[in-house]
Amino acid sequence: MLGASPVRPNPGGACSGYLVEAGARRYLVDCGTGVLSRLLCHADLADLDAVVISHAHPDHCLDLVSVRQSLAYGPGPKRSAALPVYVGAAAHPTIVRLGAAFADGSAPFWEPWLAFRVFDGAAALDLDGVALHVAPTRHYVPCWAMRFEHAGRVLAYTADSGPCEALATLAAGAHLLIGEATLMARDGHAGAWGHMSAAEAARLAAEAGAERLILTHYDAALAPELHAAAARHAGDRPVDLAREGEVHVV
Repeated sequence: MLGASPVRPNPGGACSGYLVEAGARRYLVDCGTGVLSRLLCHADLADLDAVVISHAHPDHCLDLVSVRQSLAYGPGPKRSAALPVYVGAAAHPTIVRLGAAFADGSAPFWEPWLAFRVFDGAAALDLDGVALHVAPTRHYVPCWAMRFEHAGRVLAYTADSGPCEALATLAAGAHLLIGEATLMARDGHAGAWGHMSAAEAARLAAEAGAERLILTHYDAALAPELHAAAARHAGDRPVDLAREGEVHVV
């Protein structure tokens, strides 16, 4: 768990970011503000096999700029090839424009350090033996939930989403579900359908038959333990809060 904060980093934390390890493979899932500093506590950029971005909101992709700067100018081992970055078709132009804002003259900003690979969700992605399935979520911009499958184990991640049928299908039988819990409760947030409450995340886990639920994308100012308590009350699955630096075995 590299980052679990929404909008901006919680005090001492980072926005959305997760290091997924499968055998010898390492994937960075989302790259929000502050994620790179957390990642470097566990792995060097030269060790990553790919980055996967759920959508183009800053709290999920802004630290790609820091990743590029580190690859271009930072110390440490150098990569032998560009770092693959998987991104949805709708998000790709936004990230390209972000790089253009920092481009030095006519030189490209992202190349040759990052290599974008655009997906549309039509087929599963093969990440060197790790199967990645994606599904569109219910959010304010196009966003993709993710399902990683490797060696008989399944990790699912809702990314940002309100409740929707696609999430239960994607997370079916997951050994671990990382579910967003931006809202303390749906009460008072009737129009916030781009996000879930902790109770809704718990009901999703139960409907999908996920073994465990980790709540993420929560504001530390809103008493996170109450989020966890609401989820435990609403569902029947073991629930934990995502905390930066913790490691969970799937």
